[in-house]
Amino acid sequence: MATIKDVLQLDQNKIEDSEVKKQVQNIIKEHTMATDKEFFIKELQSSIDTIYELVKEDSPEAIEKKPKESPCADPEESKKATSKRNKKNVSGKKTTKKKEQPKTTKADVSKMSPALEQCDRELKAYRAEQRKLQPQKPPPTRYSKIRNHIIGLGKLIPPKLKDDLETQKKTKKILMKAHRDILDNFRMNSLRNIKRDQNEIKERFEKIEDKLEQE
Repeated sequence: MATIKDVLQLDQNKIEDSEVKKQVQNIIKEHTMATDKEFFIKELQSSIDTIYELVKEDSPEAIEKKPKESPCADPEESKKATSKRNKKNVSGKKTTKKKEQPKTTKADVSKMSPALEQCDRELKAYRAEQRKLQPQKPPPTRYSKIRNHIIGLGKLIPPKLKDDLETQKKTKKILMKAHRDILDNFRMNSLRNIKRDQNEIKERFEKIEDKLEQE
């Protein structure tokens, strides 16, 4: 069984198939964003196994291989041995030529497709589950919808009149009255909401008025 650490350690530059690389990047991205790592691994262990096996089959050179060292070895001796090996390579001794990996064929891609599609489905299901866990924004109230429409009307002042202070003041007065009249007509009488929305409409215009007065 592969671990998320195995996937994180893959050399993405050596993954030949673009779709396999894309799924590796998707898994790494979701793991980075996941706040509950245990839940992430539980939900996507199958995809982790699948994608790691695909990389192993198609691009084994992307898997980092480290030489095993004896647990009883002296760390200093290991360093010296590594240094000697490096010097030998530099001194002109023939190095073994890396065997070229076979290119991915159409048959390979055809064989990989179902596995990649399964990974994609599992990632989508995981994302959907994560969205359900996110706190949902409450739907806008009728009060806020009316307030936003009133503010929107104020933005329709013609460009040539936007810098006219009197036009701005008169528009504020008209729209604040219209806002109150609409709420009265709709029998919407929550004093808290009315006061909040009236203040917001007023402040929007006053910011513009203050700016024009300073010019």
